[in-house]
Amino acid sequence: MPVIGRRELWLFIAVVILWGVNWPMMKMALAELDFWVFRTYCVLAGLAWFLGYNLATGVSLKVPREYWSRLAICALCNVAGWNILSAAGLNMLPSGRAGILAYTMPLWVVLLSRFFLGEALTKLRLIAITLGMTGIGLLLIDEFQTLKSAPVGALLMVSSGLVWAFGIVLFKGFPKSIPTTTLMIWSFILGGWPILVGIIAVGHGPWLPTGGGAWAGLLFNVIIVFGFCWFAWNELVRALPAQVTGISSLAVPIVGFASGMLILGEKPRVFDYVALLAIVAAVALVLKPERAR
Repeated sequence: MPVIGRRELWLFIAVVILWGVNWPMMKMALAELDFWVFRTYCVLAGLAWFLGYNLATGVSLKVPREYWSRLAICALCNVAGWNILSAAGLNMLPSGRAGILAYTMPLWVVLLSRFFLGEALTKLRLIAITLGMTGIGLLLIDEFQTLKSAPVGALLMVSSGLVWAFGIVLFKGFPKSIPTTTLMIWSFILGGWPILVGIIAVGHGPWLPTGGGAWAGLLFNVIIVFGFCWFAWNELVRALPAQVTGISSLAVPIVGFASGMLILGEKPRVFDYVALLAIVAAVALVLKPERAR
């Protein structure tokens, strides 16, 4: 039986490409916008997209009472925690490649899903996570001095990966009868308020970008990332084992690496190519069909 179906495969390919391109795009937006301003636009756009879809199609907004506490924690992890920590960390680090620190997330997913969901840590998945984390380390090999000079930014990026992983594991607990768009609407409402508090308390202008690159980064996020990628990602989280989803996301830095060269002019190194081979192998291992028992 295949681990991933055709629909999930296409969603996975789309998310990998679009999220990978988003790392340099987000870096360009943050070059002009305060990260509180940037994330406020993103969260409000996501809420508008999903709410508009539900109202237009008549999809119910109802969530059973017993799932509200789980939904609140998921929202604080996936919306507030991830968006605040990742944007703040990336804003402190001069290299876009350092944003790859967030992709320690698969390691946390593997550990948390084993503990909370009882997912088996098979030999293939253990090899895959080892290869993947080795690849992440190699991608950052020239960034260690940068990370040492900005320890708060590095800690924020790793923390964003941890809360993201915890949110993924918790999101597996919702029944399929609750539409993904409904869960996302309430996630943006329940998890968006810390971002609104942040922009009121410490946010500052400019409120709109001026350069073409910053505009491109902002529009890419509010239209594509928060209009499509968030839905596609959460559909994958609900459809696949948490460990498979987490390890597969390691494909995103591959696209981020390539798009960083094209958009930001970053130069590849020998270690980069070795790292990419390790990550490709890791993703291939968890997406390969399982043998019938």
